[in-house]
Amino acid sequence: MTHMNRILALSTFALLSFTSHSAYAMLPACANPASDSDGDGFGWENGASCLVGSAASSGGGNRHPNCSAADSDSDGDGFGWENGATCVARAPGIISNDGGNSTSNSRATCSSSGSDPDGDGFGWENNATCVVPAGGFISDDAGSSTSNGISDDAGSSTSNGASGGNTGGATGGNTNNGGSFSSGSGGAVIRTTSLANAASETVGVSSAGGDLYSTRKVGDFLLMQNAWRAWRAAPGFNWSQSISTNTNGVPVSWSYDWGPGVAGANGRASDDYYVRSYPELIFGIKDEFRTSAPKSAIGFPVRVDAMPTVQIDYAYDAPQYGTSRSVDASVNTSYPNGTTISGERNVAVESFLYNSVGGVCDDNLSVTRSNGSNHVYEVMVWLDSGAERLPASPRDYVTTISLSGQNYKVYTKNSDNRYIAFVAENPQTTGTVYWNDFMDWARLYAHRVQQEFGANANSVQIQDSWCVANIIIGTEIFWGAGNFDLTNWTITQRQ
Repeated sequence: MTHMNRILALSTFALLSFTSHSAYAMLPACANPASDSDGDGFGWENGASCLVGSAASSGGGNRHPNCSAADSDSDGDGFGWENGATCVARAPGIISNDGGNSTSNSRATCSSSGSDPDGDGFGWENNATCVVPAGGFISDDAGSSTSNGISDDAGSSTSNGASGGNTGGATGGNTNNGGSFSSGSGGAVIRTTSLANAASETVGVSSAGGDLYSTRKVGDFLLMQNAWRAWRAAPGFNWSQSISTNTNGVPVSWSYDWGPGVAGANGRASDDYYVRSYPELIFGIKDEFRTSAPKSAIGFPVRVDAMPTVQIDYAYDAPQYGTSRSVDASVNTSYPNGTTISGERNVAVESFLYNSVGGVCDDNLSVTRSNGSNHVYEVMVWLDSGAERLPASPRDYVTTISLSGQNYKVYTKNSDNRYIAFVAENPQTTGTVYWNDFMDWARLYAHRVQQEFGANANSVQIQDSWCVANIIIGTEIFWGAGNFDLTNWTITQRQ
């Protein structure tokens, strides 16, 4: 069994059995004991995990509760005996009652976080499976992210890339491959940055004039108009957009009307394949002209390999009320063909990565957008999506994975090898995102999704020395009218 197959096997088992306190073991017995190359009680047959030896004889195919004590699993096979019944030893381990550093089974304790690249609680060291310590490791790695080409220049097309068509998950790839990353919230808090009420103000821009890139400070954040592709508005339509601070009890909001869009050809309802604008809230360095706060205050920019654990708590309301039309080519199963919609936009979180300056990521980080972007990578997470647009073409779908407690469809672009996007299958207007989950998955898999998932295109490999310049939330708007009220946006960093 290869190292990667072992990771995937254990990831699959972790996803089924260890992701919650009420999970159960549901694995079949292995037909061939040789399937368990390292003798840890788990094998790999027919593209799936299986149980070997005492693990199998304990009834792995049945449902069992989690063990409550480490010594219940005396033989270290992942199963114990409590209250007259078999139980499952949880990952990443129950703290041993003997005061040692052993975990819920007799496997060795991992010595490095790098041994567990998929965050499932199991690692691989010295040619054998090891278990992550019960308290976990201090995070010394980080992913990074960037918006999907929605730069402030007149560069290439952005997140849409697609003209509608099939549902994103229907074009190949595998479901839940790549494992389930641990959304750890442990570690000492370095800093917490939350939205605070600024002076009440509304700043508008429209087809009649105004600053397309106007900004307003909101504590350690920067609110930006960013109507960067206004020229794509339907000819003759009097479009408008405004950004607001502290209005009607909402710390940050924006409203817009980009019209009914461009009529489609050949029976299509629309040919709106271009983002008009991306009003956004910036945390960190956006470009050579815009920085929300110095690094001494917010900790960004930061090297990929030094990024702390980042937890984002959010809540928003984003109604659409533009001119309605019928969807004739849905890419979102929440919007069946024939559904009436009033606009097309997403709600997206992102980060931009840039080369460091001599290996250092500080306020002097060289970030350019006005004369062509010099970003080296982008990761985007769509918390919500519309009915017709994808982050890329349907053929660029990679797989569906579970991160931060949600299922996400993953896309890499054949037209842009510095980009990856995650699209939530079940949008939530309030919740928590563990940013490192997405960063770490991108670091581990994005540059080899062709090999691992049969995907259309690999991205470049994320480098440890790159800088994560920012964390941004915004809405890419294709057409329609609506507003976005951000009522909670809290970034907590832990070390």
